[in-house]
Amino acid sequence: MITTLFAVALALWGPLERGPYAVGYRLIDRYDYTRPYWTARDLDGKPRRIERARPMRISVWYPANASNNPSMTLGDYIDQIGVEDRVVAIGAEQKRAARTALYAFPLLRNATPEQRAKLESLATMAQRNAPPATGKFPLILYSLGSAALANVTPEYLASHGYVVMQMPRLGPFAGTPPDDPFDTPAKVADTEFLLQTAHELPQADVENIGAIGFSAGGRWALSLAMINADVHAVVSLDTVLLFNDATGKNWRALPFFNTDAVRVPVLHLVRRAWVPQQDAAMWEGMRFADRTMIVFEDPRLDHLDFQSIGYAMAVAGMRGDAADVVADTFARFNELTLRFLDEHLKGKSSGGQAPTPVRTGEAPVLHLPAAPVPPQFADVMNAIADGSVDGVIKMAKELPEQTINLAGYNLLGAGRTQDAIRVLQVNVDQHPDSAANVYDSLADAYIAAGDRAKAAELARIAQTKLDADMTLPPERKEAIRASIQQKIGSK
Repeated sequence: MITTLFAVALALWGPLERGPYAVGYRLIDRYDYTRPYWTARDLDGKPRRIERARPMRISVWYPANASNNPSMTLGDYIDQIGVEDRVVAIGAEQKRAARTALYAFPLLRNATPEQRAKLESLATMAQRNAPPATGKFPLILYSLGSAALANVTPEYLASHGYVVMQMPRLGPFAGTPPDDPFDTPAKVADTEFLLQTAHELPQADVENIGAIGFSAGGRWALSLAMINADVHAVVSLDTVLLFNDATGKNWRALPFFNTDAVRVPVLHLVRRAWVPQQDAAMWEGMRFADRTMIVFEDPRLDHLDFQSIGYAMAVAGMRGDAADVVADTFARFNELTLRFLDEHLKGKSSGGQAPTPVRTGEAPVLHLPAAPVPPQFADVMNAIADGSVDGVIKMAKELPEQTINLAGYNLLGAGRTQDAIRVLQVNVDQHPDSAANVYDSLADAYIAAGDRAKAAELARIAQTKLDADMTLPPERKEAIRASIQQKIGSK
């Protein structure tokens, strides 16, 4: 019976090979109480009597043991569209709303009743609440959308030993379009909530994370790599990752945005139609990331062909003469994604093989290797907290002047005066001509040690350097000068 279920499900999987695990699925309902989703009162001023917090309906696919649980159909996933923004039971009304939303997509509007029935009856690999397999598995946070649009990729990854989490795309609060100007920070917060919830899952290795984004989700996936060093790989599926449009400009203005903070491999799979809108400077600017871009050339491809719904429509007879390229693209983006994640989250060698174009003779793979990654500020602060001053001194040549300076003051604040002197002396040795801070900072350390004569000596050197410097802003120079004079006068 179990083997038969898997065989039927493969119709929706095309040529994709199932991994060694069965696939379990569960829906986790949570609320983010830090973000109200409903206002406290309606337009008549009456208090709302419903739960007002942001609803977080989280789909989880996971490696499972074989069981006799029935497999889900694509229609089961479609049913959930009608309750993505509220935690209620799925009834007839919700199912109708789900189908109204799904078949409003331009690619699906002309589906006949027979094609809709075939689409919704397609069996999937997932089994609700199947018994989880033993062990820890890398965690995949999948950004953007509905399980109805993208069930195969999470199932495929789960069968190969990954825990995959996804939640619907909601506006910042009820009734707001999900692509309003506040969309990016809202979805970054949603993705962080997924990670918080992942800590409830014994199977999920929350220190070994991959982020997958589709469409606008590419920005959210890359954002997580900027924020969280436990993200070890990013996959972009036909995303607006490199667009410099209005929303992209808003994204780049957010406090956490920093292309230098992307220090993990990035795989960007995109249609040729979107390439002209991409900003090459951003792609080149992620200098500490190993970047691979593959352009899918066929003009018949649709945006939804980078979700499993595109191929599902082809199986249901809805893609006409584009069916072959849709099937090819479906297999390629899933296989490339798995190979990429296996290499960077599981350490599996690719055998020296680089990702290949979709078809021979089409666009070449665009690959930019990562530049050597310098230690991050967090690395230095963690080393200081661990007591590893020798390690900080050893790596000092790779560190910016300001980072060493802050490390020294961190030690001073902790009462570790002699360690602070050692670190700040390194800054003087590394930057002997600096007028900004190095001599004055080392003088502060000697004052803390009770050696005011040495502090005054260093302050006089600092004053000479400061007088000769023509680059510092006047306000900064005056602040340093005041600190210097205080040390000279306190000899």
